[in-house]
Amino acid sequence: MLRKNSIILYDILFIIMIHMTNGQTVKNLTAITWSHATNSQKLLNEVLSSDINFIEADIVFGYLKNDESKTQQPIMAHPPDVESDLTLESFLTQIWDFNKNTTKEKQKGIKIDFKSTDVFTNSISILNKMWNTDYEIWLNADIFSGPSNNTSTIPVDPDVFLTESNKFPNVTLSTGWTTRWGINYTEGIYTHEQVKVMIDGIKKHQKNNAITFPVRAGIAAQSIETLNHLYQSLNATNLVTFTIWSSENDNVNVENLRKMIFHFGLDKVYVDVPANLSSQLRLDVDPGNGMNKLRSNLLLGILMIALGYILSRAL
Repeated sequence: MLRKNSIILYDILFIIMIHMTNGQTVKNLTAITWSHATNSQKLLNEVLSSDINFIEADIVFGYLKNDESKTQQPIMAHPPDVESDLTLESFLTQIWDFNKNTTKEKQKGIKIDFKSTDVFTNSISILNKMWNTDYEIWLNADIFSGPSNNTSTIPVDPDVFLTESNKFPNVTLSTGWTTRWGINYTEGIYTHEQVKVMIDGIKKHQKNNAITFPVRAGIAAQSIETLNHLYQSLNATNLVTFTIWSSENDNVNVENLRKMIFHFGLDKVYVDVPANLSSQLRLDVDPGNGMNKLRSNLLLGILMIALGYILSRAL
C-alpha cells in the first residue's frame, strides 16, 4: 500500500511540474537573433547562410523588377518602395526548401510584416499553400493607431486581419499599434484605451493563435501597468508574449525597459533592438525575477520529481 501511495505521489508531482511549465520547454526568448528588412534576394541569401534565428521582412503590393507584364502582386519591400526582385511566394518557398533540408536546430523562423490591408488580402492564397509548417511563421501588422498621436500611418484593417488569420491556426499573430517616437520623445504610453481596443478586437475575432504583441521599446518602458493588463486579459485563451523593437535613435529609459522585461520574464519577451540598446539592457544580470523566475519552476519541478522517485524506491 505504501509503495502504491508513493507511485501516486510521483504521478501527482509530475502533473504539477507539467502544469507549472504549461507542458512546454521553457526558453530564454531574449536570446533569439533577428534579421531586418530582408527584402531582396541578396539579403535572403545572406541570412540563410548565417546563424540568424528569425528572418524579418516587409510586404507591400507592388511589382517584380524586370517583369514586363507589370502585374501587381505581394513583394518583399518597405514603403515607399514598390519594386523588388523578390516576391512573397518566392521568399516563402525558398525558406521552406531551406528548412526542409536542415536540422530542427538550424531552421529559420519567419516574421512577415504586412504594410496594408490590400497586400494582406492579396497574400492569403499564397499563405494557404505555406502555413502548415514545422517551423515558426509570424504574421505581423499594425492594426490599431497607437501612442503619440500617430495619424500618418494607416493601420491594417483589424477585422480583416484577425478574421482571415483564423484560417492559419498554426501561425503566431504579431498584432501591434502604429507609433510615433524618436530621439526627442520622452512621454507616451500604451494607454488603457489603446490596450482595450486590442483586447476587444482579439476577443471578438480570434480565439486560437499564439499572439505576440510588438511594442516599441521607449513606449513599452513606460507602460508596464497597461501591458500587464493586456497580458492578463488574453493569456488564458492565447499563448501571449511581447516582442520589443526599437528604431536606431529612439529615446529609451533603459532601466524601466529592463524592469518591464524582467517583470514578464525572459520566457515571455522577445527582444529585437539595435546592438547599442541591447548591450545596455544587461539581460544576463538578473534583478531577481527574470531568469530566476524562469528557472525556478523547472528546478522546483525537478526536485519534486526526484523526491517522488526517492520515496517510491524507499517504500
